[in-house]
Amino acid sequence: MVRVLLAIWAGKLAGATLRALGRAGTHVPGIIARKVHPGIIGAIAHPPRVIAVTGTNGKTTASNLLAAALAAQGERVASNRNGSNLAAGVTATLISAVDWRGRSRVDVGVFEMDERSAKLILPGLRPDVLVGLNLTRDSIKRNAHPSYIAWILSSAVPSTTTLVLNADDLLVADIGGDDNPRVFFAVDRMPTDGDRPSGAAVDVTICPVCDHGLTWDYWRYNHIGAAHCEACGFRSPEAAYRAREVDAAARRVVLDLDGETRTAALVNENIVNVYNQVAVAAALGVLGFDRDTVAAAFDQLAPPETRFMTDAVGATRVVRILTKGLVGVACSRAFDYLRSFPGRKSIVLSIDEVSERTADVENTAWTYDADYDYLADDSIRQIVVGGIRRHDQALRLAIAGVDPERIVTVESETDTADAVTLDGIDAVFNLHSVHNAELTGSPVQARLRARLADREAATR
Repeated sequence: MVRVLLAIWAGKLAGATLRALGRAGTHVPGIIARKVHPGIIGAIAHPPRVIAVTGTNGKTTASNLLAAALAAQGERVASNRNGSNLAAGVTATLISAVDWRGRSRVDVGVFEMDERSAKLILPGLRPDVLVGLNLTRDSIKRNAHPSYIAWILSSAVPSTTTLVLNADDLLVADIGGDDNPRVFFAVDRMPTDGDRPSGAAVDVTICPVCDHGLTWDYWRYNHIGAAHCEACGFRSPEAAYRAREVDAAARRVVLDLDGETRTAALVNENIVNVYNQVAVAAALGVLGFDRDTVAAAFDQLAPPETRFMTDAVGATRVVRILTKGLVGVACSRAFDYLRSFPGRKSIVLSIDEVSERTADVENTAWTYDADYDYLADDSIRQIVVGGIRRHDQALRLAIAGVDPERIVTVESETDTADAVTLDGIDAVFNLHSVHNAELTGSPVQARLRARLADREAATR
């Protein structure tokens, strides 16, 4: 117990020092505490209820939505809201959730967890609920095939954990062991769905039982959708929680909530966020909240503004989207959303995930796992790319069929906001990555808005 307290005190003092210096350091207290006590995740007092959220894409948004929904119900919530999701970040959040005597001072913990770090986190964290969103191709610098990541998760999940899993992802739907209770969520067939896979990356094509080819009831992207095997009868799990009748114009969605149906506010029409919403609904249902409370929870919820924000300056929409650079599937989802957005569009593209550290080299092969072809759309009038990897991005865009006349390269990532064309445009997109959300995404957003405001003032 003394060592646990020493780890807690060391972490809290480190956090207080960083705050006094005006620095965030969301994971540093956890690093220090783990040096004092390597097993601190399992030894420290946990909140009475613990929920972990994992997956390749959407886990920050989903965990933040879940934490906000629980807080709105009067729960005292501890959460690593800033996305510090490795073992050190989870440790830091656990430390913030106890007092100086090591006693829990919250009602519930919501922990975003990096899927590859499961073996370092799950055995000690022992979550009551684990939400699995999706497992798709991630950075080739650190992750293997998503089926390998699914194995890591399965080997680390405690048998007492209730699994809330995406039935539309056959890799996620199969994680865990025979003893784990399972609850599934899904999104019903949509008008844009197909019946056979296409695109740069498809990671599930054969039946996990008999190895015959799968037949798709509906296919959405990558390996996301519902499938069955005509040879052995295997099929995607039946989902107790479903989203259907997604109405982007009315901002409404119909939710099937384990036998009952409710209409709820649509958090965001991007398909990844539709999955996030129904995953949150399923988690709330598993935690015991009644159906009306679950539906009402979405009335005041929205994705974090650094990850998705849309507003208008005059008649022009300004849309900010965060995606994960080095991750082809995540970028493909963003590109598809850009293409489907109505009207004439310009894009500021800042997803190169560049690192200037001499010991780190960016591998641009990931761009060929992404469907840049979505951006070769006549509604997209211009794409401005800035930064060190601008020529690699421009080449990839040209290979995908984007007219080179529509591609502009700028040395600085932030100067892209001045190079983008706004005349005759209905919407301008600011598409950036996780690492440069504040350094690039925020100043680009501010500059785009300022330019549009100046234009509006000049026309009055």
